[in-house]
Amino acid sequence: MKRFFLSALILMSFTTYDQMAEGKTIIEFNAGFNVSNGYKQLNMVNGAKLYRIDIESKPGLKEKYKIKSVPTIIYFVDGEERYRWSAGLDMKLHVHFSEIQEIVNRY
Repeated sequence: MKRFFLSALILMSFTTYDQMAEGKTIIEFNAGFNVSNGYKQLNMVNGAKLYRIDIESKPGLKEKYKIKSVPTIIYFVDGEERYRWSAGLDMKLHVHFSEIQEIVNRY
């Protein structure tokens, strides 16, 4: 849990701007009540900026990106959403990091 909130602090500069940085970006949206189900393999993905956002502390981003379940991972290229992976009813993401890495490598 401490690691999740530390990651959220790193995001302060990202979450205060309306526009996203250029390039490849991956954001994991999660909530404090579901931190134990956070996507632990995210740090294994290379070639994109990685961010974690707690939607409980940033409800505007939940609405902006239409987050319906947590965790949700969204892959952006130059601020445009390209792919999205969302948790199932068990509130866990069932995607292997290699699938995410393949998308990053492809686009």
